[in-house]
Amino acid sequence: MLFLNTFNYIHIIPLLAILVLIISILAAIFIKPHSFQSSRTFVFISIMASLAVVILAGNIFLTTMNMEVQRKINNAQFTKQAIDKLWLYPNQLLLKEKQARPEFLASFYYNNPELYQLTKDIHTKPTIDSTLQEQYISIVLIQCWEDYLTLRELDQTGDQVWLYNFLQWAQSPYLKNDFETLKYNFAPTTIKFGELLFEYSAQIPVPTTKPHEVQLLIRKLIDDPRLRAIFKERSMQHYGFY
Repeated sequence: MLFLNTFNYIHIIPLLAILVLIISILAAIFIKPHSFQSSRTFVFISIMASLAVVILAGNIFLTTMNMEVQRKINNAQFTKQAIDKLWLYPNQLLLKEKQARPEFLASFYYNNPELYQLTKDIHTKPTIDSTLQEQYISIVLIQCWEDYLTLRELDQTGDQVWLYNFLQWAQSPYLKNDFETLKYNFAPTTIKFGELLFEYSAQIPVPTTKPHEVQLLIRKLIDDPRLRAIFKERSMQHYGFY
């Protein structure tokens, strides 16, 4: 409701200001200057001109407020879309795909000790269907990394949350093997980002029973000059400086 009211004011206020200016112009054309300055009409128009300035200032304020409200709405919508695409969809994919081997799927959830215990001794023979399905899943996950680098400046979730999720995926030895084969299908910044994720994920115990230690590792990763360089390079590419 506030947004709608602001929207109406933004349209009405400029019309009032324009009306005042038209009256002032007509008065300047049809009224003699000397007699006009001592008339009540002059006083009236002077007051109206002052009001026009105030009205325009109010319009600028309301326009700015409206743009800020819209910006927050857009950011909230964008963040939800990013979560749906980069987090919920990959997890739904891992859940629904039946051709991939159980140990492959479980490797993305080493933070779940129970699932790790259920699959640690399973060694399923790969098939054509399982290999193709696992490669597709790997492509989707790596693409999520690339999309994150592109969209991170517009997302409100925060780097720490995304990096925690991505490090969890990078613990998978199957994803690491696929990455070596698939990485040249992605941007150079994505390749550097993936290699950095695998380097840091190798420091996380399997299974992961102490999530707070992963948080400490993520802080170290965020402070790594190599990650900052990747963010900067991708940002420059996004704004057309490369």
